[in-house]
Amino acid sequence: MLRHRMRFGIALSGVFVGLILLVEGLGHLTWYLSPRDVEAIRQASEFEAIMSTAVHTPKAGSVPGLTLGIGRAVTNRDSANAVHRVAEWPVSRGRDFRESPLLRKKTGLPPVGKRLPENPLVMVPPHQIGPYGGTWQRFGTGPQDIGVVRARLAYDGLVRWDPMGNKIIPNLASRWAIEDGGKTYVFWLRKGVRWSDGHPFTANDILFWYEHVLKNTELTPVIPRDFMRGGKIVQVKKLDEYTVAFRFKEPNGLLLQAMASGRGYEVTDYAAHYMRQFHPDFVSEEKLSAMIQASGFEIWARFFMDKHDWRNVEMPRLWPWLVTQPPPARPVIFERNPYYWKVDPEGNQLPYIDRMTFDIYDLETINLKAINGEVGMQTRHLDLANYPLFMANQKKGGYRVLHWLNGKAVEMNLHPNMNHKDETMRKLLEDRRFRIALSHAIDRDALNEVGYFGIGEPRQNAPPPFSAYYSEAYAKAHIEYDPALANKLLDEMGLKKRNWEGVRLRPDGEPLSLSIDVRGFDNNVRLLELVASDWRAAGVKTEVKSMARQLFSQRKTAMVFDFSVWGGADAQYPLLNPRWFFPWGTNSWQAVNYGRWFTTNGAQGESPPPDIRRCMDLFRQIEKTPDENAHLQLFGEIIDLNRKNLWIIGLIGGMPSIVVVKNSFRNVPEVATSGWVYRTPGNTGIECYAIEE
Repeated sequence: MLRHRMRFGIALSGVFVGLILLVEGLGHLTWYLSPRDVEAIRQASEFEAIMSTAVHTPKAGSVPGLTLGIGRAVTNRDSANAVHRVAEWPVSRGRDFRESPLLRKKTGLPPVGKRLPENPLVMVPPHQIGPYGGTWQRFGTGPQDIGVVRARLAYDGLVRWDPMGNKIIPNLASRWAIEDGGKTYVFWLRKGVRWSDGHPFTANDILFWYEHVLKNTELTPVIPRDFMRGGKIVQVKKLDEYTVAFRFKEPNGLLLQAMASGRGYEVTDYAAHYMRQFHPDFVSEEKLSAMIQASGFEIWARFFMDKHDWRNVEMPRLWPWLVTQPPPARPVIFERNPYYWKVDPEGNQLPYIDRMTFDIYDLETINLKAINGEVGMQTRHLDLANYPLFMANQKKGGYRVLHWLNGKAVEMNLHPNMNHKDETMRKLLEDRRFRIALSHAIDRDALNEVGYFGIGEPRQNAPPPFSAYYSEAYAKAHIEYDPALANKLLDEMGLKKRNWEGVRLRPDGEPLSLSIDVRGFDNNVRLLELVASDWRAAGVKTEVKSMARQLFSQRKTAMVFDFSVWGGADAQYPLLNPRWFFPWGTNSWQAVNYGRWFTTNGAQGESPPPDIRRCMDLFRQIEKTPDENAHLQLFGEIIDLNRKNLWIIGLIGGMPSIVVVKNSFRNVPEVATSGWVYRTPGNTGIECYAIEE
């Protein structure tokens, strides 16, 4: 009996195996014989590859009425360091989209599927799906400040930087191509993206910006360098409704990076159907004059840009949130854009957060409110001097403090005025021995302890260690506190004689006296007093001059200062703002006149010495190739020349960017790169930030 049952079981198993093989074979045969959408298959495979790194598990607090995972956790393989990712919405997934409950209550809106493009950008959150709702509370110092922040929170150009600032990712352009060795850039726009009023966004909007804004001398008196090559302005051509080409006379090796860092949303920020009604190319002079007069303006360009201003609630946008209550109202309120063109992996239209508010206070009050837990998520205006208070009050304030990577080279740079109007002082400041001596005279360890709680590190203005352009040799050049070496170098320069106060005498017999110009509101004045004390100990009489920003700028422009102070620029990717590595323009305060010479191709300013000329030549080579390996090699030589010459003096670097985040916030990455180049926090995927009370 037992043997009979075993034989029967084996036979039955064989039948099942045979059926399974038959079904699988028929399935494969059907697959190969059926018609297929190859592009849809490709997109689906890419999408699933991204999603295969995430595991969805139910989470309490789901929003009623949404059935596909709102409020669910997304656990990444490395969740501690997870950041958002992007993908393309596969055609095979259909058009099953969902929206915020806030929008479902509004009347007169088309269904969400008709408000989204054919190929919405998919943002994969770092931690969880949703939920919808909530208000993001932020603080600013005034309307102008909120306008600057707007650029960081409406970071929607053709392309973007990823959260770590390592690569450029799709945005309004789903793809792009670089042709002719960098002379031509072609961008393919998402089909069906709509402005916030429902009007289609197409190549015509980019053409409006090009023909009627960039090429209009009243609106754009000086063409930005990013759109000029070989002395000629870029040509922008519409290839079809959703494809544009940027063509240059000579290669533009940095256009894509510039597009990711701000130029890309200049290009896409003019809704042609709205803005043309205020432009003389489309409106009669009589009608336009009447509008200008009625608005209180006298100049057309100011009237036009006022219509484009972020405070104009009528101006259509492509942003995740739209201003609905502008200044002077308090708070300033932004609310979700019903036509925003991004979704999460489950088809939920972004953003998750319903609204954002800005209250206006002074810097001290902003910091007190952050310490008190009144901010949703913010890094702007948080004073590092309050770091111990931020850390100590986390539990009481109901927030956490994140430490993002700081793209700055250093917190402060000292810029010697090598184009000084005083010829004797100029000769001293131009002598590399003088700059190196002053660098060795500074006790950076003391600065670190007093100003940065010992958590920074002494270094020069080298790109940070996580940058591909990092140079340890430059970072550590001449940072040792060595008063003996400083005195030796100064003596060798012929500055050995001193007066009765111990102050060294210049070659003309006058006491060697320096001033350090600093903005009046700069919180680092007390640290600069330590620098001044160190230099006085080396026999160089030094005082710190704190002044209003306007006077500070005037002295810089007039080249009458000795040393000026400014925070380090974003140096993780130094090619977009190389002003501290060589005189790139009049904002290169170490040599304003050399910078003027560079930007005018020798028409103005002053011809620089050989090593600075070499840096300029190297950078021009960088601008002519999109080859990133060539960029690294060429800029590496620029960094070596900085190490050799020490054109500016760095102090302390390695400080994190402090981020205060309310405990109810979700999908804010624990680690990201912070900097103006990356429009932080825009690069961290703020559209998929969520609030879970």
